[in-house]
Amino acid sequence: MTICLEKIRLENSLTMRTCLHLLLAASLVPLLLPLPAPAAEVCTPSESTVAETRCVMKALQAKDRELEKALVRVASEARQVPSETFQTLWRDNLTGFYKTSADPSEQARAFRAERRKVCAYAKSVSFQGTGYGIFTTRCELALTQTLLEQLRP
Repeated sequence: MTICLEKIRLENSLTMRTCLHLLLAASLVPLLLPLPAPAAEVCTPSESTVAETRCVMKALQAKDRELEKALVRVASEARQVPSETFQTLWRDNLTGFYKTSADPSEQARAFRAERRKVCAYAKSVSFQGTGYGIFTTRCELALTQTLLEQLRP
C-alpha cells in the first residue's frame, strides 16, 4: 500500500513539475513577441515640431470623436437595462462621486478637463522643459485610448 502511495505521489510530482514548466514557457512567449505601438505614437517625432503638434492635435480630436460615440453607446445601453436599481446606481455614481452627468457629452467634457489636468501635472513632475504641448497631447491620447478600451462592448 505504501509503495502504491509513493508511486502516486511521485507521478503527481512529475506531472506537477511538467505543468509548471509548461506554464512558465507559456508565460514567456508574450515577452518574445513584438509589442504593439503605444496608442500615443500616432505621429512620428522626426517631423518638425509644428508638423508633429498638428498631427497629435488631429489625432486627439479624432480620439475625442471616437470617445463621444462610445459614451453615447454606453449611455444608450444603460438606458436599455430593465432594472431601475441599475439606472439609479449608474446616475448616482456619475453625479455624486464623480461630479459629472449621465449625459454623454457632459461626461466627455468632464473627462477632457480632467485628462488635461493629469497630463499637465505629469509634464510638470517630469521637469523636462521642451515639448510641453506635444507631451501633454500624447499623454491625452494615451489616456483616451485607455478609456476607449474599457468602453468597448
